[in-house]
Amino acid sequence: MPTLSARSLTKYYAETRTLANDSVSLDLEKGELHAIVGENGAGKSTLARVIAGLERPDSGSIQVRGRKIRPGSVRAAEAAGIGFVPQMSLLAPDLSVAENLALGRETRSAGFFISSKRIYVEAALVMERYGFGVDPGSRVSSLSVAQRRQAEIARALARGGDILILDEPTSVLSETEADRLFDFLRGLADAGAAIAFVTHRVSELIERADRMTVLREGRVVASMPAPEADESLVAALMSRSRTALNSSCAAPSSVGDRVERQYPERKGLELKDIRVHPGAEPFSLRVVPGEILAVTAFAGNGLERLEAIASGMTESEEGAVLINGKDMGKIPRSRLRADELAYIPSDREGTGLCLGSKLRDNLLALRRGDYGKLDYLFSARRDVDADALAKDFGIKGGIKESASALSGGNRQKLLLARELERPKKALILAEPLQGLDLGSRRDAIDRIRCAADTGAAVLVLASSVEDAMDLADRVVAIYRGRATCDMSVAGKQGSAVAASILASMTGSSGME
Repeated sequence: MPTLSARSLTKYYAETRTLANDSVSLDLEKGELHAIVGENGAGKSTLARVIAGLERPDSGSIQVRGRKIRPGSVRAAEAAGIGFVPQMSLLAPDLSVAENLALGRETRSAGFFISSKRIYVEAALVMERYGFGVDPGSRVSSLSVAQRRQAEIARALARGGDILILDEPTSVLSETEADRLFDFLRGLADAGAAIAFVTHRVSELIERADRMTVLREGRVVASMPAPEADESLVAALMSRSRTALNSSCAAPSSVGDRVERQYPERKGLELKDIRVHPGAEPFSLRVVPGEILAVTAFAGNGLERLEAIASGMTESEEGAVLINGKDMGKIPRSRLRADELAYIPSDREGTGLCLGSKLRDNLLALRRGDYGKLDYLFSARRDVDADALAKDFGIKGGIKESASALSGGNRQKLLLARELERPKKALILAEPLQGLDLGSRRDAIDRIRCAADTGAAVLVLASSVEDAMDLADRVVAIYRGRATCDMSVAGKQGSAVAASILASMTGSSGME
């Protein structure tokens, strides 16, 4: 008997006329790592939320160890042992890890007073039992992304969960952090837990999972042992039979053609004498027009600070950021974003999007100068423009629905559409491929290369070596705020190159 059995789950969103899950069935066994995979908008996250009780299905049933549970109830799901780890963190950043673990289930003294000491002790026991390396007393806002992911899993386990449903658990983790997480999940599975995880990283699916279920347009199209699959098979199963997305880009030229092409009127993007880590010496970077430079580092080594300085979100006390030879800080912000700089932040929800606004308004945020007062009274022109842009980038969602209703992958495509639709002199792209399925990933890579073809200087900030190598002509690794390697990767593939970059990211090799 399966530990969890979902049968014929159907979920329809009337407001967007979207059939997210169409009679989906799934079995999850004890001791199993089960991957759920599909294109953006295929219904993976909806399925995870339905199983976890966060969404009520229109029809279908869920059984845990042979007993039906009430659908659409988080309490019923948790009581049955189902723990959910969302793609976007639900932890309260101003509370400690221990307080987050106890939130809503606080231990009280004399029936009235919350016992902080007992909350801490109980959290410490959970951390010790499962081998987490996170201090229960640490404030969540002080944790790295990988540590927050651990805290999310600890919270699910603390509520009695031995059935874990994880939505894109590694979407913001580096390869090393993802490896550690999966080693931990494998240990939980070996101890008897049943674990399902949504993923876009096919290598994780093949190397880590025991079984996989593929969704396409809300339906299950395959379920098989993961070791029997390969990347081409998974891609074929995931792909919808549709014509290729419209694109204003011509086929991208070769790396050599892009970098060697002359753009005498442009000077590219320069970061001069910037300091991104306490105690580290300042360093400089230059991205020439037509070049894609990727900077990669593990969390805590300065990548976040580099993004803040390069994008102008934080003023550097020393050094400067120059676009086409001009100090970025002296360019009016409205002109900077409209004409000079495209910027995709790593914090997609907090900085990149206004989740409470419509998809249309997020798409056209940089086009405000294109429209007159009448266009804001009567939205027909803006609706047409937004609809065309959404279709061009394959965004699945109505232009008048809230951006918060979009899946993670469609949110990323929204950012790409807004920032890449018009030529800019410089692009700063932090984790530009996060959350994208195989087809959308290839489309995004082609569009970024097309931007370089037009003479843009492209700076990619990526915690994933795979993403850096797939996108870039040149890769710079950072360790504790200093550049430890500067390597041309144009036309290079293979594990040896990736291993060299990873070694530089840990400070074990590279240029001094």
